[in-house]
Amino acid sequence: MPFQTKMTTESAASITSNSTRLPISLVVDENHPAYQWAKKQSDSVNAFGHIGTHIDCYTKVPQYSHYTTGTIVVDCTQTMPSIDTIEKLDIAGKSLVLFTANLEKNSYGTPEYGKADTTLDSDVLDAILDKRPAFIVIDSYGIGAHGDEHISFDKRCEDNDCFVIENVVLNQQTASNLTQLDIQFDVTGASTGKRCEVTAVLSNMEQQ
Repeated sequence: MPFQTKMTTESAASITSNSTRLPISLVVDENHPAYQWAKKQSDSVNAFGHIGTHIDCYTKVPQYSHYTTGTIVVDCTQTMPSIDTIEKLDIAGKSLVLFTANLEKNSYGTPEYGKADTTLDSDVLDAILDKRPAFIVIDSYGIGAHGDEHISFDKRCEDNDCFVIENVVLNQQTASNLTQLDIQFDVTGASTGKRCEVTAVLSNMEQQ
């Protein structure tokens, strides 16, 4: 399949020297418990697609394999967003980034990571989808509870040409300075979870 790129209007301006590019994909090595779990599954090809940073594609895949989008970040470290919060946002064609700090605080794949409540209310998801974002990006296991709700929420997003990217690496500084996301993935992968390479474009980020 040829490499295809989609750039949103907001992201069309060139990235200036005041910007920093930072990879925020989570890489899971073969010693990680999540890798070992996937290896033992009867459908290991599909399981491997759902560990680390990935995009869920249960019913369809995005039109392109490379996107650059503007971002709107919502701080979810205390609570997940309400309808009132969403109604104030201009997220059409952008990536809605839900910063929960779950991965930063609890580490990927731990019991605490899985138990953290980072789920959206169903009516809040409807409000988000009404605003037509390109992606919902979260530093947690997903936007729905584990199991059927997780999958059904992802499918509702896909029905609205919106896709969920899970398990990105964020902290407060990155979230505060995030202006764009560069997203690449292989749309031809066999798994319903497709590995993502996500790069954050940060504005005026102070060097550590």
